[in-house]
Order: sequence, then C-alpha cells, then structure tokens
Amino acid sequence: MTIAFRQRSVLTEIGPGALLHSLFSTVAVRLEGGQWGERYPLIMSRIYGGHLDQADAVAALVEMEQIRERLARLDPGEVVWDAERPTQAPPWGHTVGPHVTSMANYFVTTTGRNLVNEIIDNLESLRDFGGGLEIVPSGDPNRPLPGTA
Repeated sequence: MTIAFRQRSVLTEIGPGALLHSLFSTVAVRLEGGQWGERYPLIMSRIYGGHLDQADAVAALVEMEQIRERLARLDPGEVVWDAERPTQAPPWGHTVGPHVTSMANYFVTTTGRNLVNEIIDNLESLRDFGGGLEIVPSGDPNRPLPGTA
C-alpha cells in the first residue's frame, strides 16, 4: 500500500508502507537499542501510530533532527528492513547507489525526495500552520490507515 503524510489539505507522498517501516525499524534497532519509542516517543509512537498534533510539533522536530544527525553517522549497510526480523535484507539487497553515503540519505520517497528531510519539512509545516500530521493511504486521503488514530 502506498502511503502519504497529510497535514491539513497537503499530501506528501511517501511510497510503500514498508519504506517508512524500514526507516522506523532502523531507528528502533540502531538508535534505540531495539526499544521502539524509548528515546524518540513522539516520532516512533505518535507519528508512526498515525497522528501527531501541533502541540507536539516542536518537540517532535527536535527528536527528528537528532535522528537525522545520528543516522548520518551510520553506514548504509546498517539498514534494518524490519525490526521484527533485523537480519532481513531489503528487497534490492545491500547494493545502493553512490549517492547514498549514510542512513540519513538512504530512504527516498517515490517522488525522489529524502524521506528524513520530508518528515522534518512536514513537522516544520505542522509547527507553523497547525492542524495535525497523519499517515494516510495515498489513494484515499480521507480514510486513515487501519489501526491508526
């Protein structure tokens, strides 16, 4: 399923849900010692859970900037495709293009943008313009994903 972030009426296409799951799995395993949401609760629990309110945007932005900084220190070979199966390789294996220099620029949306930067951009927009930030299926932006609030 293709997913997007929705902040008010603006959609930011992410791509397959597995891509976002891999980013969050990498954060959980590599930056949180396998304890999902332990160090970055707003990003890992609220955003990944499907919704973040404007009141939490500034704190979530701080978390995401720390995540980007720490991912920049990780080699692309440290990708975690699925936190539940940390040894599982991505569908394309471990071969990446020469432009991928760290985990901070490993994940790319279907529109060719850096996923980590897209999350930061969405958090800045949420901070500045309000509303909520949601994960939605990109085919039907009015229907939330099952199990998200």
